[in-house]
Amino acid sequence: MLRRAQFVMCLIGVVALAAGVSPLWGADGEGTPLALGFVRLDGTTGIAEFTSDEYLAEAIPEETLLGAPAEPPAHQLVRLTNVKRVNKGLPPLKAAAELMQSSQYHSNWMANHNCFEHVCPGEADWVTRIVNAGYVNYSHLAENIAAGYMTANAAVEAWWNSPGHQANMLNPDFRETGGGYKFKAATKYHYYWTMDYGTRNDVYPVVINNEAWLTNNLDVQLYVYGQGWSDQMRFRNEGGTWSAWVPYQPTKAWTLSSDNGTPAVVYAQLRQGSTVLESSDSIHINLPPRVLPEQVLFLSVQGSDPTTPVEYRVDIETSGNWTASANQSWIKLGQYSGSGDATVRVWVEGLPPSSGTYTGKITVVAFGLSAEVRVMLVVTSEPLQENHVPVSTKDQVQ
Repeated sequence: MLRRAQFVMCLIGVVALAAGVSPLWGADGEGTPLALGFVRLDGTTGIAEFTSDEYLAEAIPEETLLGAPAEPPAHQLVRLTNVKRVNKGLPPLKAAAELMQSSQYHSNWMANHNCFEHVCPGEADWVTRIVNAGYVNYSHLAENIAAGYMTANAAVEAWWNSPGHQANMLNPDFRETGGGYKFKAATKYHYYWTMDYGTRNDVYPVVINNEAWLTNNLDVQLYVYGQGWSDQMRFRNEGGTWSAWVPYQPTKAWTLSSDNGTPAVVYAQLRQGSTVLESSDSIHINLPPRVLPEQVLFLSVQGSDPTTPVEYRVDIETSGNWTASANQSWIKLGQYSGSGDATVRVWVEGLPPSSGTYTGKITVVAFGLSAEVRVMLVVTSEPLQENHVPVSTKDQVQ
């Protein structure tokens, strides 16, 4: 089901780890592979190969990726609409907080009152609703609603196949939009969708990657509204300094900063004479760190302080700021935070007093994503018959 309304008026009328992949040394290609190089009592050397399952069974925790938050259905409406616009040679719309709020309000109202109209009983008219959300000093407004469609893509396609709704989606006079979604089982249509569109006087948005939810690359493309008004423009990342003023153009290649994690925020300023207008946009960064090796093994004799080996060197690969932590007090790190690629020492201190197999993990977090190094400590009750030296280098795990 679809409904469409459009209202256009002028201001004077006053009415948005990853861990390295190890060779498959296991006979069945299963388990996390390990290799132990050792020196026999007669001085000869050898390598023992086995999988972690043979030692640890289910003791090793699984890798955990935190990641950027999932894209809400309401934002999916914006992103998918921009795909349609860009494919038609039109600029992408900015997701304005005020229009996101007004659209969500109406979707909630329709679902909570089992109503499918632009104005449901007891609700203010749609223009007043948008104004009440803080969207003022506008020149153009429009709204699309849909119900019964299970996904944002289905709702957008339904609007696209309706001439009146498509006209709102492709209106070149709009600069901003906002989406809303609400599900309620005890209603006629269950799924309720709203998109409000608008343009405000003296608001020229900047849009990152066509309003994508996340990026796997710090290099992005900006679209900057201001054609016909702005003479110059400049940009900065959150916490950064402004770039030099350059002549206005609608598109700009830009590199995000990872200093503040995710989402990354870009600010834009436009200038005409002495008048300067500012806008911003944000995008989530999805760049998980890579940590090698993915697993380390220490051997020790009960009652002895030294371990074999004494320490490991763990390589962290990331373009952003990172933090590292261990979930066991006996796992020690030479560095707990940094920026960019790094090599971190890992050793064991304060060994458990009893013999047995102990497990833990090192967690490295960058851009809100985590990577894990699995740590195993084997404490034997008897002296080692052979001097085992774990073989685990970066070259072997790539």
